[in-house]
Amino acid sequence: MDTGRVPRFYSTTSGVNSDAIYTKDEYLEMVKDFESSFPSPIVDDFDGRIIVREDLLEVGSKARAGEALISSVDNDTIVYVQPRFGFAGISLTKLCKMYSKKLVLFMPASKEVSEHQAYCIEHGCDAHFYRVAAMPNLNRIAKAYAKDTNSFFIPLGLRHKLVTAMIIKTACEIEEPKRFWTAFSTGVLNRALQIAWPNSEAYGLAVARNIKDGEKGRATIIGHYQYFEQNSKIIPPYASALNYDAKVWEYLQEGDLFWNVAGNIKSSINKTNINSNVKWKK
Repeated sequence: MDTGRVPRFYSTTSGVNSDAIYTKDEYLEMVKDFESSFPSPIVDDFDGRIIVREDLLEVGSKARAGEALISSVDNDTIVYVQPRFGFAGISLTKLCKMYSKKLVLFMPASKEVSEHQAYCIEHGCDAHFYRVAAMPNLNRIAKAYAKDTNSFFIPLGLRHKLVTAMIIKTACEIEEPKRFWTAFSTGVLNRALQIAWPNSEAYGLAVARNIKDGEKGRATIIGHYQYFEQNSKIIPPYASALNYDAKVWEYLQEGDLFWNVAGNIKSSINKTNINSNVKWKK
């Protein structure tokens, strides 16, 4: 498991799972009558490494996880912050079409939009670009917009009890592993799996940011040695987001389970036609 490389990100020492405000049974009760539109996850074995192939959904695992939430929202509009990289916004484009919702995505300004942002725009979101010093600032702007427009705001990572409940429900379809891994950013998936599989050893690979108190739960967090924008030097034998999930492959040992959230995705629009390079607002 030791790659001999220096990690860039470090976790806090807190072992609190901030999503464990409900028990596993209580989470399952929340979604017991909800039937997902998505097929059960495919689980493949790659040389003894067990991979949950959520890349086969195309739009990512958060589409499966977020469906119960979006189906329950009365508001006409969903508001979310879409960073340059991340499949939550991509998943929301699918869900909002399924449930006839308007999707407004707040995106950090840049010279050119990323593939993930371009995909969201191509598939119907209303993009609002802001130049900000940090993502929490954009989150506050988006939240205020949602309040002013009577829209439904979803925090980063689709953090919501119904999303956690659907991850737990899905995980219960899979045999509990001895040890599981996820890539780790907001940690929503990892914390939910900790609840679903209480006897498993939990591991997370921090690929984007430092982990705050309450986010890691009982997981052992390892910081990856590459910058988030850099693609993995080692390519796994399945489709995986190269700057995110793909980086976990080199850490997996025989018998480990890895939840592969998504593959690679491409937009077909001309990104230079999107004016994302906005100036600072006063």
